[in-house]
Amino acid sequence: MRLTQVLCKMTNYRIFKLRWEQQKRKRAPLSKEYLHVSKLGLPTVNATEYLEKAKEGVVPIEFDSDVRPAEPLFETLKFDESHPDYRANTCYCLDDTNVLLEGLEHSKLLLNSVQIQEGLPKEVEDSVGTQSVPFQDTRVKRLIMYANVFDSMQVLLPKRKDPERPAWNFPRDYGIDSKRKFHLTITQMLQLCDFVDGKASLALRSQVPDAYCCANVEKEGHPIQIQNRADILVTSKVPIAPLTQRSAGNSIPLPDLHPLKFNVSIPKQHFYHNRSIFPISKEFLKSHPHTAFFHFDPVEVKNLYEEPVTESQFLSRTVVKAFAVAAARAQQLHGDNVKQLPEPITIQAVHTDNRRFHFAVLQLNTLDLDATAQEKNIVWMLPQAIDLFSECGYVKGRPVLEEYNPEVFQRILSFYCNGL
Repeated sequence: MRLTQVLCKMTNYRIFKLRWEQQKRKRAPLSKEYLHVSKLGLPTVNATEYLEKAKEGVVPIEFDSDVRPAEPLFETLKFDESHPDYRANTCYCLDDTNVLLEGLEHSKLLLNSVQIQEGLPKEVEDSVGTQSVPFQDTRVKRLIMYANVFDSMQVLLPKRKDPERPAWNFPRDYGIDSKRKFHLTITQMLQLCDFVDGKASLALRSQVPDAYCCANVEKEGHPIQIQNRADILVTSKVPIAPLTQRSAGNSIPLPDLHPLKFNVSIPKQHFYHNRSIFPISKEFLKSHPHTAFFHFDPVEVKNLYEEPVTESQFLSRTVVKAFAVAAARAQQLHGDNVKQLPEPITIQAVHTDNRRFHFAVLQLNTLDLDATAQEKNIVWMLPQAIDLFSECGYVKGRPVLEEYNPEVFQRILSFYCNGL
């Protein structure tokens, strides 16, 4: 008979049954300890009899009836009127997962901001490409490949979806998480920026990961809370000087979204707090926000009406998140009820999904967001995002980086060195 895996299993089962029938009739041998004690002539006691006698002498403990069970250490908060953050009045809460319906024009109207020119400020544009790192392009290509291909992290990636075939189930993919790609790319780029002038950058710059900021403002009598996470916040010892006069944008009108209002697509909530939060203490030597890097994850960031995020909404997210960081800093310095700032706060922002990079600069002049406000905040930005590469990954089993764009790192280096 041919020996197969099934036959081996049957044979092993029969042998096991046979051995069980043979061995179950055997009596357990006496232990070596018992034989040794018997030779010495010492008395032995059965353990079961000893335990039964010990139970008879046990006196039960009487508990006081006034003793109550201990309260649980952690209680699950219920989202009702008993919640500590419950407010009777609703608040428009804009967080990292939301985008504005009308995109860039919507963000300008909401934040009382205008553009006085196309593109970035002249001082910033003139500095692009003036400084470099030894073997710059080779190092940047190497860190891109490391962050997107060669890192050893392997996690279950989000499901792939095809809009033309919504019911089709793709096989699940394993690879590098999107957030880890972002942190690896940006942190290594900032490390390269330190090579330009290491001593000055170490003395004047600091990096804060996952910096949570929260600003509470008011527009036309409606409270608005902007909750924001700067994935990497670069702070400086000296703040960035204002790039233009505060009155430069006063004559520029705000966008008109009629018949829509400024609060369209912003969810209202009853659970919120009234505190402004900036992640760095005022006593810290390098507490001034300099450049904020924001990560765009298409799985996390969604439109309220379940539509794909448009290019204009992607650009507006840069402005909103930069405003949240600057407003939180202003309220930390001058109080939660400040409207007119004694000095403008300027911040640089980089918004990316690991391939597209959008650059913007915001000069915060006022927190008075009403349409009747005399002063307006000023924003400079590139008209569209810049691609760092077109393809980075495995193609036919080989790691490939196609159409690398050196302009992206040149602009990051220019932002980082601003003020050194």
